[in-house]
Amino acid sequence: MPKLPGWLRKPFLGKPPRTPKVAISWQLHEGFGWGLVGVHTALYLAEHGRPPLLATEPDWQALRAGNRERLASLEGVATQVNELLGLHAPNPVVLEEFVVLHALFARFIAFPMSQRLRGGRNVGLLALEDTLLDEPSVQRARTYDRVVVHSTYNREVLAAHGIDAGLALQGVDPTEMAPQPRRGRFAGRFVVFSGGKLEHRKGHDIVVAAFTRFHRRHPEALLATAWENLWPKSAGGLAASTLAPVAPTLDEHGQLRLRDWALANGVPAHAFLDLGHLDRDQIAPTLAECDAAVFPNRCEGATNLVAMEAMACGVPSAVSANTGHLDIVDDGRCIVLRDQRPMPDPTGSMVGWGESSVDELVEALESLYTDRAAARARAAKAVEFFRTQRTWRQFAQQLVAQLPA
Repeated sequence: MPKLPGWLRKPFLGKPPRTPKVAISWQLHEGFGWGLVGVHTALYLAEHGRPPLLATEPDWQALRAGNRERLASLEGVATQVNELLGLHAPNPVVLEEFVVLHALFARFIAFPMSQRLRGGRNVGLLALEDTLLDEPSVQRARTYDRVVVHSTYNREVLAAHGIDAGLALQGVDPTEMAPQPRRGRFAGRFVVFSGGKLEHRKGHDIVVAAFTRFHRRHPEALLATAWENLWPKSAGGLAASTLAPVAPTLDEHGQLRLRDWALANGVPAHAFLDLGHLDRDQIAPTLAECDAAVFPNRCEGATNLVAMEAMACGVPSAVSANTGHLDIVDDGRCIVLRDQRPMPDPTGSMVGWGESSVDELVEALESLYTDRAAARARAAKAVEFFRTQRTWRQFAQQLVAQLPA
């Protein structure tokens, strides 16, 4: 077995721990979902005296200062692991004493590091939107001692293919995502927030169609968006939209022209604001300035981090009742978009996806606009729900409890 850093080889004194030694194979980062899963799993393990082995050096600059400090003891460990991998190349390194966590793409395709580093036990983590699972996909799933997913929807999809999966529901950090005082950045405007990377699955064409109609009745309305997409090609599916017939285009740097796309599909120039990239410490203050948030997403493999953050920050929200959203929607804490038409699915890759009604979303916006008291009441219930029942700490606790010994 390769030699590990001394602090990972120390014996544990006293009663044997329930939590096995854990290695995380992907990069810790607070700028995207997988990175956050890694960060909060590592924080939980470190807090309980079981600091994880990191196979990939975190992007330390992409972590909040407090989290960098709490994980400082892990700095440099990934470099030692990669030295071991280099010594054993091209053969994979097997850490017999560890449970290795692997982040998985669709069809159980692993990140590259998972081909190089394995554990005595291996756990695959999955947030599945592409539901096409052929026999090679199922066979790849069988190579893991445990599969853990992040929505009831995903667990049911896998069960239909004979794959028994554990469940750990993602959450928010209440010290980071909570209501803040409004500073009047958009005084006199009714601000509608829409977030998530620009792509067909997120339903931004539905947002544009509904907001354009809503704006005709309420010209002070402003659509504020956080649609940045680090993988611009994934926006290509919007080219087939009948709701937003003008397809997204790229600028000279290969980045999506987000504003151009919205305006070309009917949003007035004075009613659109591209918020750009929001650092973690900018999200809650920005959401505090918003009057409504809309999430008519067609599919979420997990529970939609952006929607959860908006609701946790007290923004009255309208959320589609499909796929992973079903683990967070409730009439008491958001307007539930229940009119969900099945998507055409000739290949079986969009099982459970739903097409939200533009009419229903317009009605939801009208309700949030005209009955502010009811909107605030829903938002308050959402804040309490995410503060007490959907936290990252609870996610990590659920995940760690399911790791094989």
